[in-house]
Order: sequence, then structure tokens, then C-alpha cells
Amino acid sequence: MSDFLTEIDKYLDDTMSSEEKKAFEDRLRTDSFLAEELKLQKDIRLIYEDKEWIQGNKSVLRSKHAKELNSFLKSEEAFSLQKTIKEVILEQQDTNSRNRTFYFVGIAAVLVVLIVISFFINSENKYDQLYSQYIQLDSLPSLVTRGEQDTQLIIKGQMYFEDQKYEEAIRAFSEYRNSITSKSIEPSVYVYTGISYIELRDFENALKQFELLSKSNTLHSKKANWYRAMVYLKQNNDKELRNTLQLILSNVENYNFQEALELVNKIDK
Repeated sequence: MSDFLTEIDKYLDDTMSSEEKKAFEDRLRTDSFLAEELKLQKDIRLIYEDKEWIQGNKSVLRSKHAKELNSFLKSEEAFSLQKTIKEVILEQQDTNSRNRTFYFVGIAAVLVVLIVISFFINSENKYDQLYSQYIQLDSLPSLVTRGEQDTQLIIKGQMYFEDQKYEEAIRAFSEYRNSITSKSIEPSVYVYTGISYIELRDFENALKQFELLSKSNTLHSKKANWYRAMVYLKQNNDKELRNTLQLILSNVENYNFQEALELVNKIDK
């Protein structure tokens, strides 16, 4: 390795004597090349040293994703990646070619970013997969057997819903609700409308539908917390998801108690 790179390593590792450190820092004030190389080596270390990743605002480490990422960075997979990056960088340092060093630093940085992005995508996919598993669309009550005057609007809404035309379904169900008194509204319409909003990622309006369901004064009102949990699951809102699941688990008689218990166990894995 070139002498100046050896010096930089010793400086960053704090293994210089006080005299060597003073002389090195004096050179930094007048040698722009050495100063730039020192900055470059600091950036390189940011790529493969775990301890540097957590400097700055420590509050970000309190989030669930940050804790998961920190755990990943300590894993064998991350360690192997960092070791490979370090070996490539050190090999290129021996060539004493700054351009080649910059090139491989760029590659290393891209690799790290891709790994981190992949980690978060996989984490989010976990919640999406659980949502698909637990939304239980197959168990939704059919609305097409109703014999009321407004049944055509309900049938239209359900057909749109099953065709995944969620905006049209919402409009049909809204027209249905506006055509009759609130006391006679079929409560399952709130479920269909709420899920339609979830699929459109309009979580605020989805929650409003399930709030109406909870106030419907029917047996279906007991399902409201479960569907609220589905909103938070799709939203990847871990805090509210856990809070809502705990409400369901507070009483074994609550709707989908067993499913809520299973879901808690799966999101904890």
C-alpha cells in the first residue's frame, strides 16, 4: 500500500503517536491532495464499518425498520458483503489509482444501497402477503340475494368489486346509501366500500367506513376492529396494527380472535 494511504489508515485508526499525528495534521493544511484522500478514505469506511452507520440522529434507530436493518447489518450475509467490498477497495488502493478507487467505491455504495432497498422491500412484502392471506375476501357475504328495491345498486357494486373496479364499486355503494335511510343500510356495504378504499390505498376513508360499521348497531359491528387491522396491515402501520390486534385479543369471543392471534405471531417472526 502507498505510504500516504498507510498514514491515513493509521490516522483514522488513531494509532499514530502524538508527534506523528501533529505532523500529519500540519500537512493536511497545505496538501490538498492528502486532505481529499483522507475524506475519500473516511467515505470508504462508511461503506463497510457498522459503527459509522449509526452516527448522527440516534432517534431513527428506535423505529421497527431501523432495528430490523441494524440486525441485518450484523448478519452473516451483510458481513460477507462488507468483507468483499473491503477486499475490493483495498486491492484497488494498492494500484495507487484514485480514479479506479473512486470507481470501486461507487460500485460498493451501489451494492450496499441495493441490499438495503431489497431488505425494506422484502419487509414490506411480508405485510402485503399477510394482508392477502387475512383479508378473507372469499368469506365476504354476498349482497346479490337481497330482495329490496335498491338491490340493483348493491349488485352493481358487488360486481364492480369482484372485477376489482374499486372506484366504480365505491360510487355504486355510495349511491345505494344515499337512496335509503341510514337505519336500513346493509352493514356489509361498509365492509365492501372500506376494502375498496384499502385497495385504492385511501386508508383514511377506509377507516371511516369501518367506523360506520362499528356504529351500525348490528352483529356485523363486531367485525370493525378486524377490518381496521387490515387497514393498518396494508398500510404497514405496525404500531396501530398491534394496538388493534390487542383489542381483538382482549376477549376470546371477539370476531376473528384466532386469526388475530395467528397474525400477531407471524408479524413477530
